[in-house]
Amino acid sequence: MRKRTDALAKAIAPELQAKDVLEVACGSAEFSLSAVSYAKTVSCIDLDDSRLSPAIWGSGVEFRVMDAALMEYPEASFDTVVLYNAFAHVEKQWVEIEKECKRVLRPGGALYLISTWKLDISRMTERFGEYGDWVGNAFIVRMPE
Repeated sequence: MRKRTDALAKAIAPELQAKDVLEVACGSAEFSLSAVSYAKTVSCIDLDDSRLSPAIWGSGVEFRVMDAALMEYPEASFDTVVLYNAFAHVEKQWVEIEKECKRVLRPGGALYLISTWKLDISRMTERFGEYGDWVGNAFIVRMPE
């Protein structure tokens, strides 16, 4: 399964390389585990740890239970923020979550929505299609600043 997230991390490697990265609504933290080979630091958050991969422990990825709409991080904490296969889960709170993601981004930072799930992709293309590109079977949206 990680082969997919390894390829996606490689696709946005310039936005990860030697940077502080946050994965929001991380679920199993698959993307974070792939990003750690590029990034300076990788943090990930979710509402609970029930789906978190045991591979995270000792990987260098920092996990915290946290609401993406009310992040505890200070302003300008990260260079890159990623939501991977999570948009359908957070769509109802997207306005608040996007605001928080942008608040914790450093100036010039990048906010990405990445998905391989049909449900996410249909919703993402409907709302943000002009900002997205296909990488294999994944749709990647770099949100405008």
